[in-house]
Amino acid sequence: MKKILLIIMFMVIGIYANTLEIYKAQCDKKVAESCYEVALVLEKNATVKKEQLKVAELYAKSCMLGFGDGCVNLGITFLNGNKGIIKNPKRASNFFMKACKNKSYQGCVNLGYMYYTGEGLEKNEKYAIKLASMGCEQNISMGCRNLGVVYHQGSKKVINYKKALKAYNKGCIGGDMIACNNLGSMYQFGSGIYKDFKKAIEFYEKACNGTYVRACSNLGFMYEKGLGVKSSYAKAEPYYRIASDYGDMYGQHNMALLYFTGVYLEEDIPKALALFKKACDSGFESSCKYYQFISRKR
Repeated sequence: MKKILLIIMFMVIGIYANTLEIYKAQCDKKVAESCYEVALVLEKNATVKKEQLKVAELYAKSCMLGFGDGCVNLGITFLNGNKGIIKNPKRASNFFMKACKNKSYQGCVNLGYMYYTGEGLEKNEKYAIKLASMGCEQNISMGCRNLGVVYHQGSKKVINYKKALKAYNKGCIGGDMIACNNLGSMYQFGSGIYKDFKKAIEFYEKACNGTYVRACSNLGFMYEKGLGVKSSYAKAEPYYRIASDYGDMYGQHNMALLYFTGVYLEEDIPKALALFKKACDSGFESSCKYYQFISRKR
């Protein structure tokens, strides 16, 4: 049996290697999609500067040959900057724009978000809405989520809770867990709608189960405070712990409070201090105040 499995494994590896060689040969012949496929494979294993530069080179070749997804990934490379690629949001926006013009709508979505945040571009909510809408119309869930964010959290000129709900809902149905979480938030706080804690919990649960850990922290808060459910630290704590363990500053802060106050968990000041420090380092101001207060007392 082991021998058969080994034979199958080597056959799969052989087919995979052969396919990669075919893509490389086609890329040499300026087949844009093949250059993109080679870049995808190499990127998974790129660990040093030289390898990442080769990946960027292949995405650039794919992009210049007119393949929009290559432009998208090249833009992401410059937006994030890693392994020898210097972060350059302005260059990233140019590649996203090229992708969008080539009807690679993820490029439109990414460019729209840059217009919303003002990273590398002058902030422009009108363009942000237009570009996010283009992506959402093409059923790109992130585009629907971004559209919801502008209508939900943008300036007074553009806020439209009805449109935000519609966009978030489409994004959530499409599998974007941040959109699901944001729907939960709108129902929790009654943003343009009647508060509905049970609906909020429903969407937080979906997002948390979908591995968006901020939603786990939000779900823990609902159980701790008894919003739409009976108050229960026993149910809140596991959600806080999940969020905390995966680096969410709200989860870290709430776990720290449980250790600091001795409510439900046994008091443990060193653990509380460490978690307040982590949340503070992530930018959570309340945690910074607790950290400073405890540090002075020790």
